[in-house]
Amino acid sequence: MRFEITPSSRPRFADGILLVLLISLTVFSPRFLPAGSVGQQLTVRTPDSITEIPLNVDGRHPVSGPLGTAFLVVQKGRAHLENAPCPLKICEAMGSIDRGGQVIVCLPNRIVIKVSGPEEVDAVSR
Repeated sequence: MRFEITPSSRPRFADGILLVLLISLTVFSPRFLPAGSVGQQLTVRTPDSITEIPLNVDGRHPVSGPLGTAFLVVQKGRAHLENAPCPLKICEAMGSIDRGGQVIVCLPNRIVIKVSGPEEVDAVSR
């Protein structure tokens, strides 16, 4: 099959406008999608207690487990763990959480921190 460019198959000005619109839509459309639901409070579960902490009030809260005390830092609607006494500090590496259903778990210290609110679904399987 041979392809030839004829004067009628050359791109026209309207084709250029359509291309610019499609590229613009692709680049800017994620900004208009809903970002997900931001949680309202944290549920902190330790072996000894269950505590609710509001996510909209900044603060540094001690959370005690069998290995020692870690600190839950709430800042600008996001929460993360600091100074965890566990050996690998995976819970600190999990980063900050702020969306409904997100969780920080420290298994060695038996601490679970979960953001309350509508949970987002990553995938559905049947």
